[in-house]
Amino acid sequence: MVNLQQPAMPVISRSEQGAAAVTIALAMVLLMGVAAVAIDLGVGWNERRQDQTSSDLATVAGALSFADQDAIVNEVLSTSLTNVDSTFSNAEWEALWTSCLDSDRPPGFLPITSSTLGVIDCISVNPSFLRVRLPDQVVATSFGRVIGSDQLTTHADTIVTLLDGDGTGLLPFAVRGDAGAGEICLDTGTGQIDPPCDGNESGSFGNIAPPLFGNPFLPTTPECSNQSSANNHVAESIAMGIDHLLFTFTQAQWTATGWNVGDNTSNNTVDAQVNMDECNDTGGELAEAADGVPIEGVYIDTGNNVKADTTEGLITGVNFQDGGDARLTRSSVTRDLDGYDLDNIPLWTHLMAAGGATGHGVAVCDGPTIRAEPDLGLRNDLMRTCLETYASNGETAQIFADTILGTPRLGVAPRIWHTGLGSGLSFRPIKSFDVVYIAGIWLNDAQGPTKPATVFYPDENDSSDITPNKNNWVVEQVTAWLLLPDMVSDTVLAIYPGLTNEFQPSIYQ
Repeated sequence: MVNLQQPAMPVISRSEQGAAAVTIALAMVLLMGVAAVAIDLGVGWNERRQDQTSSDLATVAGALSFADQDAIVNEVLSTSLTNVDSTFSNAEWEALWTSCLDSDRPPGFLPITSSTLGVIDCISVNPSFLRVRLPDQVVATSFGRVIGSDQLTTHADTIVTLLDGDGTGLLPFAVRGDAGAGEICLDTGTGQIDPPCDGNESGSFGNIAPPLFGNPFLPTTPECSNQSSANNHVAESIAMGIDHLLFTFTQAQWTATGWNVGDNTSNNTVDAQVNMDECNDTGGELAEAADGVPIEGVYIDTGNNVKADTTEGLITGVNFQDGGDARLTRSSVTRDLDGYDLDNIPLWTHLMAAGGATGHGVAVCDGPTIRAEPDLGLRNDLMRTCLETYASNGETAQIFADTILGTPRLGVAPRIWHTGLGSGLSFRPIKSFDVVYIAGIWLNDAQGPTKPATVFYPDENDSSDITPNKNNWVVEQVTAWLLLPDMVSDTVLAIYPGLTNEFQPSIYQ
């Protein structure tokens, strides 16, 4: 017989009573902690993504305002404030930027300075890049308070490139402060001088002679020229563009100097108040400027040897540091000049039609009409009339197509405050930057007191008149078409950071 018995009920001691409740309570705390982390980290990551977007947009906006320091600061602050997730007053936002420290800034970046806010450590530049480090953003937690964390902190940073691999486009020629739209003189000499050039000033021909600051994006090798004769880099700077940032000397700065645009201001007077494009005087060390503020002035060289450098940079030079040859050989549409294939794209190639539904409406600038003129001299006259009339009438229509970007004749040149180049070696502060298109090149191909020159303009009907002897000739004079910013599209202006439709430009580079 089998005896079946029920198992005995477990006996719970008093010491074990309530253990389940404690376990459940601990599990709830753990679960709430996990929920806190999940929810609050989600909020934090959302803030981080918004911060990155704000930083990216602000950096691009700052780059497009390059390189007027106040314009950069204004664009970065206003764009970032618009795109951050939190709400700040303008005063609160400025306070965050003025107290922001960029401890992770890469070597070689210099903080920029606002005339109203002072040094902004979290906005910095080097010769090729603009960096923005967004101030820390604080996010209040919800469930995180349960585990003792009532806020999260995030930030973001962005670096944008200010150059492309084809060079900077910034030409080492000085535009005089009183130059207007039309054909202007970029480079003049001592031989046959034709309008719009009027000859050199005490040995100054209009060439800017910058040292090489070393640009890893081009790339160039740093070399500090002897400032008594810095023209050994003129050819390189013509061929591939000046390799570093240049800034404007602002209206307020100019007014404070008390200088007159016609003054033949001495080098020492200018150099004491403007951060010049020169090397340190000791040790050959390169410097953006003595006090860390970006360069606001340029060194205008002198001497006949700059003619040879101009010739090399425009026509004859090969294998410059960016891998390319002379500037005007960097083209797919060329014309032979005594064995050199030079860009043959005239400005009127890019001029759009005035009439029709898509026309720009500026009758004097009708592209088909100007291109139909068979005589080159008359075509130049029509082009000159177009640009001068456009300026005098206050037109604002875009008249040039974006195809203008496809030629090495297009570039940007710094406009100096002074209406003259100065005597001998001179330093000149930068007023603004102009869009220029290289037009005519005068070649001194004979000896004698008059030094007659052959003129090379693009789009001539044949090349039979271009017969210089390259063993003897040098570039004696260079002219360019000066364009107003409204004449080209925003796409074109964006290629050269700092050029805007309001034309308060400061480009670098």
